[in-house]
Amino acid sequence: MNYVISKPITVEDIPTWIALSNEYDDYVRELVPDLTQWYEGNEFDIAFVDYMKAKIQQHEAIMAIEKEAKNCLGIVAFSRKNNRITFFGISHNVDFYLVGDMLMTCALNQLNDRFEITITVLKSKAPQIEKERELLKKYGFTCVDSELENGVPVNKMVKRPC
Repeated sequence: MNYVISKPITVEDIPTWIALSNEYDDYVRELVPDLTQWYEGNEFDIAFVDYMKAKIQQHEAIMAIEKEAKNCLGIVAFSRKNNRITFFGISHNVDFYLVGDMLMTCALNQLNDRFEITITVLKSKAPQIEKERELLKKYGFTCVDSELENGVPVNKMVKRPC
């Protein structure tokens, strides 16, 4: 793999972001048979496209790319206001830990470690999701609760203040 760099996501990157999210669809299907709420939202959660546009507008989404090839290796999005990582996805074709470490560091540098930082993780037992849990634990996150996100069961993980 070429040298990995990060870049802010733009509106032109939305199809790439959707493609990365689609790599995780099978794990969502393990938990709910219909992905409609996951992507289109419900009375509590906004549609995925609207979410992506908001993150881009707020400069709260970063993509890891190969320096030469410029293809997407992973994406992280966050909320400075809520001190939360709101999207974390790594392409299945790359070194999860290399890209995951870079994106996690980027996100945590944007958030306030004097307060709790939260993230949700699918309740799936798939290897890719287990790697995500393992990476989060390395950064000090612990599982504290279960909830629904766009109709899908997730675990809420928290990194306590330093």
